Amino acid sequence: MTIPEVQKSPDYFRIAWQSALAASLCLGLPAGLLFWLLVLQRLKPFGPVERLVTILQDNGIPEIIGVLIGAFGWGIILSRISRYRPWWWLVTASMLGVYLGRRLFWIIYAWINFDFSGLPVHMVLAIHLSGLVLSVTFCTGLTHGLILRNWKAAMTLASITCLVSVLASFAAFFILDRMGIRVGMGNAAMPKVTAVCTMVAAMSGGMVLGMGFSYFVKTNWSTDSA
Repeated sequence: MTIPEVQKSPDYFRIAWQSALAASLCLGLPAGLLFWLLVLQRLKPFGPVERLVTILQDNGIPEIIGVLIGAFGWGIILSRISRYRPWWWLVTASMLGVYLGRRLFWIIYAWINFDFSGLPVHMVLAIHLSGLVLSVTFCTGLTHGLILRNWKAAMTLASITCLVSVLASFAAFFILDRMGIRVGMGNAAMPKVTAVCTMVAAMSGGMVLGMGFSYFVKTNWSTDSA
């Protein structure tokens, strides 16, 4: 594996907004698709949307496939953004990170087996969302760092990406709650909150991951060239 040659310092402003946009479309939208459709269905019932919602609710496989396809696209786009040429490694890292993160969350959830019955429903959702976001973003950042064969990059990308994503998601959750959109109070609050928080987490995490990965690509290339 070789680190691509970069002729000049990365434009981190460009990397930031491009990574945020790509992550929101490739990662956030597929992950929250069911909830966006539920919100759309509530606003204006539409036959095809209702059928798609039923399919996604009855079978989780289409959602997983959609998320993995999105991760595939994110890997390709991040390769162009960061100028890391072996795009197939980024695609593999993205798909593996997202898949392992989702699996790890549910394994830990089943293992802990915590009784949430005594907590308010909106707090239960906040804990679930934060846990899932943390697991997926940590694993994704880790796999992206590992393909650079750099443990510092792996741990830095994993920790910073998950920290920023969880904080951004929780901030969005809090703002929506202050606006009166609280889970358990009706008006399709659960899908609204989940869709928005998932999108915010993907956007913020993608921005940080894109900038961090580009930085370590540049650093690794400079080190290898020395």
